[in-house]
Amino acid sequence: MEETGTTLPIQRIALSEARSQLSALVQRAASQRALTAITVHDELKAYLIAPARLKALLEAERQSRPSRKGKPKLRGSLRIVGDLEAQGESPSDQLQRSALASAEAVDLE
Repeated sequence: MEETGTTLPIQRIALSEARSQLSALVQRAASQRALTAITVHDELKAYLIAPARLKALLEAERQSRPSRKGKPKLRGSLRIVGDLEAQGESPSDQLQRSALASAEAVDLE
């Protein structure tokens, strides 16, 4: 058994072995006393975990995400002024010129 940062022991078990012990493994996971790692050819594929523990982990993950509140929203609009298909000027230069012209037009309003 391995120890995790959560102090719960992790039992690693091969899928073929887990099939024959599934009822006991589910009962053990439901008691929240341990986690069971299911492996296939020694590669971790899944965990058996109690629903309450999973819910707590998902809630902790949700709370650790940055809040969207307070972020400024994009306001206004961009007017395309001029011919974006004109020859001799790159599209990025055309867009920059158009954005500057649009900004000047908005400032004049």
